[in-house]
Amino acid sequence: MTTQPDHQDTAVPRPTTLHELRTALSRYGLPGDREAFEQALAAALDSSPIGDLGAVAEVIATYRHRLVLRTSPEAMASLTAPIGGQKWTPAADAFARLRAAGGDR
Repeated sequence: MTTQPDHQDTAVPRPTTLHELRTALSRYGLPGDREAFEQALAAALDSSPIGDLGAVAEVIATYRHRLVLRTSPEAMASLTAPIGGQKWTPAADAFARLRAAGGDR
């Protein structure tokens, strides 16, 4: 007997290769993320001394972290939380519900 994949699990796996990161940015990133990543990666590669790819690794880590935050339900839910001393209003609640439903795209 084989196990079937759990179709309820919507978590995006963390990319472990550049190919996986590029694919995930194209699929789950915000508009322009993939292009901005490619530009930042090329700039880091062009400015890095041979043998020291620390700037390249930093670009990769930054965009990987952005992707993880973008696909985290907890991180997205925190965007709807009140900031500082904000008070609840019907309009704020409507905007929060719209954002949570993905209607801001």
